[in-house]
Amino acid sequence: MKLSEVAYSHVKNMLIEGRVSANEWLPIDRIAAELGSSRQPVLEAMKRLVLEGFVEIMPQVGCRVRNPDPQEIDDFYRLFAAGEALIAELCAARAEPADILSLRLISSQIATLSTLGEDAQAIGENYRVLNRRLHAEMRRVSRSKPLADVVESLGDRSDFYVALTNRSIFALNVEQAHREHEEIITAIADGDTSGAREAMERHIFATERRVLDLPEQVEPRGAASDRATAKRATRAAKG
Repeated sequence: MKLSEVAYSHVKNMLIEGRVSANEWLPIDRIAAELGSSRQPVLEAMKRLVLEGFVEIMPQVGCRVRNPDPQEIDDFYRLFAAGEALIAELCAARAEPADILSLRLISSQIATLSTLGEDAQAIGENYRVLNRRLHAEMRRVSRSKPLADVVESLGDRSDFYVALTNRSIFALNVEQAHREHEEIITAIADGDTSGAREAMERHIFATERRVLDLPEQVEPRGAASDRATAKRATRAAKG
């Protein structure tokens, strides 16, 4: 693997695992030393992370973690919800019995997290890992590699936004998130393409609500806008 790829994976893991904070400077020399490389591979990795929306480069100063505003986060989750919803829809159309079993096994592992008696940080990290595994399995079941590749990169950015909150979002909501997953999986198992799509959209917008620290009864702007658009389309169809 090229050194720039190693550096990219290393820094990206720092970002999505919450080891750095918004606006924090990323020490190029120290990272290069940790990887046993020169500065160049790390700088190449930073340029890639800039394009993906994780960091920003300040000329003559250095590289730092981005601090996205609520509008950017809302726009992102509208895009992410659309991608994940299509994944769920394709899963419902294409899943085989073995696929459903695989999804249910991962979901059952998530269900046990709140009973393990671990601290919030441990629960949150275990949930993050299992959640990524579950969504990766859904991407596999969708059997659409181009879509899966795009949505995977969006999933990394969602984890980045979660990490930037410095709150135990995963730990605090693990039981609710499990129920959301089960609703999606049930729709997939039933071959209910529209139900799977809608359940996934609710799940993703619930994640956005937690990132923005909105009350449960308040919908993110993207979800509210999409709902209003759907109502207008329904009224138009009825004449």
